[in-house]
Amino acid sequence: MDAWVWISQHFYGALVWLTGEAGRLYLAGAVGGAYRALMSERRRWRDGIISVVAGVFSAPYLAPVVLAVLEKAGLQVVDSPNVGVSAGFLAGLTGMSLAKLVVAMIEGQAAKLVGPAK
Repeated sequence: MDAWVWISQHFYGALVWLTGEAGRLYLAGAVGGAYRALMSERRRWRDGIISVVAGVFSAPYLAPVVLAVLEKAGLQVVDSPNVGVSAGFLAGLTGMSLAKLVVAMIEGQAAKLVGPAK
């Protein structure tokens, strides 16, 4: 197979995936993570990259949680494809903060089990 054919097939396959529902959710999470990195007071490349990656990973898992929290807050969530993307953006935006919160809770529980440090 010609190398250009192989490259074009994979390029267009990635493009179709990115414009599909799953790709839109991951991209929204990445943009949310990038936006969070831009909002921080100390901007470092390493922190920005970590925020974008965390946004990508948190978007598919936290988007349903974000929708549930919005509904519990009394907002009417309309069922449309853009709602999932918006929830993915918000999940990417809050992904690092929620991860830090969960890690702090786990460390707090572990400290209680171990007891006071000597």
